[in-house]
Amino acid sequence: MSKPHSPDSRLSRLARRVEKSLLRHRLASVGQRLLVAVSGGPDSVALLGVLWELRSRWAWELAVAHVHHGLRGQDAEEDLAFVRSMAQDLGLDFLCRRVEPGSLRIPGRSVQEAAREARYQLLEEMAEEFGAQAVALGHQADDQAETVLAALIRGAGLRGLAAMPYLKGRMVRPMLEVGREEILEYLKEKCMSFRMDPSNKDPRYLRVRIRQELLPLLRSRFHQGIRQVLCRTARLCSLEEEYLNSQARVLWRDMAQKEEGAVCISLAAYRGVPKPLRLRILRFAYGAVRGNPRGLGLQHAEAMDELAHQDGQERCLDLPGHMRFLVSGERLLLAEATEFQSRCFCYRVTVPGQTWLPEAALRIEWDLLEVPNGLIEMQQGEFLMDMDKIQGPMFLRSPAPGDKLKPKGLGGSKKLQDLLVDAHVPRRQRWRVPVLADARGVLWVVGHRLDERVSPGPGTRRFLRARVIPATS
Repeated sequence: MSKPHSPDSRLSRLARRVEKSLLRHRLASVGQRLLVAVSGGPDSVALLGVLWELRSRWAWELAVAHVHHGLRGQDAEEDLAFVRSMAQDLGLDFLCRRVEPGSLRIPGRSVQEAAREARYQLLEEMAEEFGAQAVALGHQADDQAETVLAALIRGAGLRGLAAMPYLKGRMVRPMLEVGREEILEYLKEKCMSFRMDPSNKDPRYLRVRIRQELLPLLRSRFHQGIRQVLCRTARLCSLEEEYLNSQARVLWRDMAQKEEGAVCISLAAYRGVPKPLRLRILRFAYGAVRGNPRGLGLQHAEAMDELAHQDGQERCLDLPGHMRFLVSGERLLLAEATEFQSRCFCYRVTVPGQTWLPEAALRIEWDLLEVPNGLIEMQQGEFLMDMDKIQGPMFLRSPAPGDKLKPKGLGGSKKLQDLLVDAHVPRRQRWRVPVLADARGVLWVVGHRLDERVSPGPGTRRFLRARVIPATS
């Protein structure tokens, strides 16, 4: 990372502190296009002022971004006008996005959480529009301390206690080592005005109660430097979280396979991993299928892990987000619950002719062969049955409860379900296995076994030939 020119004594104290943070955590480079997220509040206004001070030294091209959430009526309109005026006074490009009305009302999610995610998404869009390599956010040390305490109150692990990272993708937070009092002092020195959001004093919000009640109590009764202590805790947790995640991702790449709408993990490999990494692997799997790991709590991951260590042929667990976890044979499977739902199909067979099976992604061609001497050569992909042993019309259908057949040489009947389990057909795929049946029952499990009733023998003279062809052929 290239660095700016030698220190400039004309920089404010706050600008020098922010510059040290930029260098220490590698948050920016010389010559970048930098988008500054400005809400109009004191923190983001101070951030804009500091980056404006540093712009010449770092040869930055700055622009201002503002997200209008539409939650505070006229106040929000005035915030927008205030930030636009600031950008114009500095001669900077101004970018703005409005959140669609009603889009923040998401079942099971707080409006604040939905607004935060919408803000990041819109900032990414504006960064693309401006061609910015980084988006600067105004979070500061008091925000970080409050985030750590909120995570403790909710009950969080390393990921939650790591709080807000200095750098994530394009998002950078250069003021995480700066306290609120320094920011207000800077604004006073620079005679910079700002806007106040009334919700920042509303005790209905946990973060406000932490700010107004808990932090002052901890500072006065337990530790004067509690803010620094909590920020240090966040930094240590962040480093350890980063390391454990990197180790888990290496294992994840080796043991997991992505299928259409599902993730499959080797059970033996999974069991050989320490539990803290196993739980992370499960989180990766859940996120890989659903798009993000939100909704998978510790209790769900531990229940999955416990199921993976139980004995038995098959066991499953339903998870939030309409997901299902299955332990089957030597693998773990995570998929949307709909992937496990059986769907029925049934097609009448015409000989000669062909049957298309979109559910199984194949077609079958049927021919009747009459051979006086009972000898016939079978080609790859062909199956032969004794046509004279078949009774009534034939149908190709999905498996049905109670289906069974007598495979040749077994000496008895076998349930179709057991046959597919032994063949390691995943549970969620079994409904796709076509079954050929006549009036008396199952004749053939396509791709697997014939019933001995229709298996050709020395006395067979009329053969039903089936050629199985993948649908892509």
